Amino acid sequence: MTLFHRLGLHVDVGQLVVRGGKIVVIIALAWIAYAVARRVIRSAVAAATARIEQESRRERITTVLLLINSVLRWVVIFLVTITVLDELGIDVRPVLAAAGVVGLAVGFGAQNLVRDVVSGFFIIMEGQYAVGDLVEINGVFGRVEQIGLRTTRLRQPNGQLRYFFNGTITSTNTYTTESIAYVLNVPLSASEQEVRGTVERALADFDAEFQVFSQPPEIRPAVELPSYAPVLKVDLRAIPGRHDIVQSKLPARLTAALARAGHPAPEGTEVSMALRYPAPGQSI
Repeated sequence: MTLFHRLGLHVDVGQLVVRGGKIVVIIALAWIAYAVARRVIRSAVAAATARIEQESRRERITTVLLLINSVLRWVVIFLVTITVLDELGIDVRPVLAAAGVVGLAVGFGAQNLVRDVVSGFFIIMEGQYAVGDLVEINGVFGRVEQIGLRTTRLRQPNGQLRYFFNGTITSTNTYTTESIAYVLNVPLSASEQEVRGTVERALADFDAEFQVFSQPPEIRPAVELPSYAPVLKVDLRAIPGRHDIVQSKLPARLTAALARAGHPAPEGTEVSMALRYPAPGQSI
C-alpha cells in the first residue's frame, strides 16, 4: 500500500507524473526564454555603452533597458506561477482576484512611488534633460548630476545638492548652452559717443559687482526709429542661474547711471531688455 492510500488520498500516479513533467517543461521553457531575453538586453546595454559617445544618452538607454529587464522578470514569474497552479488543478480565478485586491491596496499605498517611477520613465525616454545639463526645476536652478526612475539629483551653484521626486516636477527649464542671450535697448538723449561711454562703465561696474556676463557685452551702433528716440543696442550674454539678476536689476541700474551722467532717457522712453532670438539658420 502506498503512502497516498495510507493517508486516505486517491491519487492517479500516472496523471501526477504527467502533470509533474508538464510543470518541469513549463519552468524550463520559461527559464530559457528569460535567459535569452536577459542576454539580449545585456548585449544591448553593452552595445549602447560602446557605440554611443554621449554619456547622457548612454545612461538613458541603459536605464530603460534595465527597467525592461526587471519588468520582464516579474512578468515571467507571474505567468509561470499561474500556469503551474492551473496544471495542479487549482482554480486560479480566486488567486487572480486576490492578486487584484492586493495590487489595488499596494497601488493606493504606493501611488506616489508609482507616480515617481512613471514620470521618471518618461523623463528618461523623452530626454527632457540629461546629466550635465543646466536646468531650472520647480524654480530651483542647478546642474543635473543624476537622473533615476524615482528621483532627479540637482547640484546648485552654491554646492547644495537637491533631490526632486520625479512625480513632483511640475516645471522644467533647460539651458542647453552656457549662456543666455539678451539685447539691451538704451534710448539716446545725447550724442551716441557720450551715452556709449556711460553704458560701458555701467555695464563694467554691474559685472564687477554681480559677475553675471559670460563674455564682454557688445555695443552696436545706434538705430534710428522714426516714432521713437534713437536707440543704442547692446548684445549681452548672461550666465545661466544669474540671468535673473540681469533681468531684474540691470535696466534700473543703467537708467540711474544715465541720469547721474546727465543723459536721462528721453521722456516717454525707457531702458529695456529682452531675450535675443536668432535669425533663421543662426544659433543664439
